[in-house]
Amino acid sequence: MNETLKIIASRYSCRNYESQPITEEELKIILNAGLQAPSAMNSQVDEAFAIMNINLIDELALAINEAFKQLNIQKPDNYYCTYHAPILVIVSGPKDYTRLKEDGSCMLENMFLAAESLNIGSCWINQLRDTQEMRDTQEMDNVRSVLSKIGIPSDHKVVGCVALGYSKKRIKPKPKKESRIHIIK
Repeated sequence: MNETLKIIASRYSCRNYESQPITEEELKIILNAGLQAPSAMNSQVDEAFAIMNINLIDELALAINEAFKQLNIQKPDNYYCTYHAPILVIVSGPKDYTRLKEDGSCMLENMFLAAESLNIGSCWINQLRDTQEMRDTQEMDNVRSVLSKIGIPSDHKVVGCVALGYSKKRIKPKPKKESRIHIIK
């Protein structure tokens, strides 16, 4: 098996991070891998916002928790959607772009694989995207306020997020269901 396939096979969702952030050089490598992702008609409109400020990540996580509570979405009392990762990357793009999810998902996957290649833990975080699909509430305004502080334009929709950091404990990826593959001759 070649190195790329080994990286793909070893990638897992890390939910237990060291508090020490990854280096800025490592972060740039991961972000640049995201830029290499394919995009429809080479449009390259999705953007990545890397947050290294833990206070800003905390503020966003709290706003998300409050939005979930308001909408009666049950989460444990100690719930923290980014699993206390020291870095959060948000991928977003213009709401009216028809290939937003596809292009953004490719960016995210490239970042997950780049992180794995550097022995950096990562996890796909959906909660921020989920909050944008909820009805308008004061809590949603609070989430939007934090997104504005980060610099995400108001006409953007979040595709997903990457939590990044050094893993406290590496785990084996969960087995994959090979029955999902179908070869038709």
